[in-house]
Formats: sequence, structure tokens, C-alpha cells
Amino acid sequence: MHKNLIPALLAILLVTGMTAAAELLGNQEILFPEIAAIAAGALLSPKLAWRTDALHMLLTITLGAWAGIGIVRFVPLPLPAQMCFAFLIASLGFLFSRTTFAPMISAIVLPVMLQTESIVYPIAAMTLTLLILGARKITERCGFREHTPYEKLPLADGAAFGDTLLRWAIGSLLIWFAVSRGAKLAAAPPLLVAFTEFWNPKSPMQRMPFVGVALIAICAGIGTALRITVIAHGFPLFLAAGVAMLFVALIMIHTGLYLPPAAALSILAFLIPPESVARFPLEVLAGASILTGIAVLQARIRAIAFQKE
Repeated sequence: MHKNLIPALLAILLVTGMTAAAELLGNQEILFPEIAAIAAGALLSPKLAWRTDALHMLLTITLGAWAGIGIVRFVPLPLPAQMCFAFLIASLGFLFSRTTFAPMISAIVLPVMLQTESIVYPIAAMTLTLLILGARKITERCGFREHTPYEKLPLADGAAFGDTLLRWAIGSLLIWFAVSRGAKLAAAPPLLVAFTEFWNPKSPMQRMPFVGVALIAICAGIGTALRITVIAHGFPLFLAAGVAMLFVALIMIHTGLYLPPAAALSILAFLIPPESVARFPLEVLAGASILTGIAVLQARIRAIAFQKE
């Protein structure tokens, strides 16, 4: 337990500090929910949650953030089409990165969903990612976390490309339906990250999809409850976000289930408009259930087809 204490405190402090900076400067673009996901996968998890390294994490988050605001500024399409295009760019970037670092997807799609054009967003995303990587290095040198060597994934082939396009098409259908129905949070970027991770037949969540959906819904609910205290009682935003990350850390460490997108959803609750807060957990639960169900179904179908061969 003592090995988890310092990494968890660092994760909580980073999220609290990020939210305090956004609140103090009056600039929401500083608030990057995926930092909670990266903190969960790089600090809370005993081993790095992805096959990647510091350089790839920094580059993909930074370039992804710039790509996201570029789409908002220079791709004159309706919001559903913009989000689908951003998800396509993110999915292809993920495929050719030769890593499993799926949070890069959220870095691209989030500014599109929120229609963020400010350069503050990519600068904040890069800076916060650097802080997480620095914290990870400290925990490794102090013996709280193990160094995880990076082994590149194989070069993408035709089958991997087709698989990526299939996943993008399914995700895009949900994006289009959710946005057109006024429920765009059912296709929130962290859910697209979870969908990408769950799609892999080797994902632990393939064996326990209900647990994955439950953890996502619980973390979204935690963020929502604390955001409501901010709206209803004037509770400081940065303290509420810090408490949310504390609960997320306790749950993940206690259960041993380190699901980065769930952590991101707990902080996304602090970024959405007040009128969307009450329905946020329900939309997240609906989107998570649909995408997880599809991810598990396709893996089972492929397993059956492989056995027949």
C-alpha cells in the first residue's frame, strides 16, 4: 500500500493544480480531462498501462491537441462530421503510432466536441503531460513504480488498417446519432478511447465487460456529484476535482482495475455546461454500454471464425 501512496498523491495534486490554474485564470482550455487518464495509467497503475514511452506520449498528445483545434478552425463541417473526421484522424494516428497509447484519441476529438480554438489548449495539454511524465520518472527512481521497456507494435498491415476503419465507422455512427439527438456526451472522447482499448481481443475488459462499464459509470457519477456541489453550493472547483480524483484513485487501487478513460470521465464532468451535468452519467452509461457491447461482440465473432478455420 505504501508504494501506491506517493504516486496517488502526485496524481491528485496534478489534477487539483490543473483545475486550480483553470479556475484562477478563468480559462477552461487549461482543464484537460485526459490528464486524469494519463495519471491513472502512468502513476496509479503499478506498470505503465500502455506499450509506449515518454517521447511518444508527449508527441501524440501535443500533435493531437494541435490537430483538434486545427479541425475546429479550418474544417468547415457540422459538428457531427467534424467529430467523425477527428476520430478518423485520431484512429489512423493511433494505428501508425505503433503504440497502445489510446488517450491520444481524446486529445484530438475533445477540442472538436467542445469547439475549442484557443492555442492555450495544446500548450496546456503538452505542459501537463510533461508534468505527468516527470512525476512518473520520480516514482520510478524512488522505487514506487517499475520502469516499463517500450516494445514497438508491428507495422500496420492491410488487416489492421481495415480493422481500424471498421472501428471508426462504428464509432462514427454513434457520434452522429448521439450529436444529432442532443446527447453528444454518449460519444464523449474518453468513451472513444475506451472503445479503442476494449476492441483489442487481449484487453482484460473483454473478459469482464460489465465491470468495465460499471467502473466508467461510477467514475462519471463521482465527477457529476462533485460538480453539482460546485454548482449548488459554491464548493471550489479545484477542491471538487481533487476529491473526485481521490475517489477514483481509491477505487482503482482497491480493485486493482486501472481503467484510464474512467478517470478522464470523472474530470470531464467539470468541463461540460451546467445544463448537461445532470444527464452526464446516463449518457456516459448508454454510450459505454453500446460501445463495450459491440467491442466484445466483434471479438467473440472473430474468435468463432478463427476456430472454424
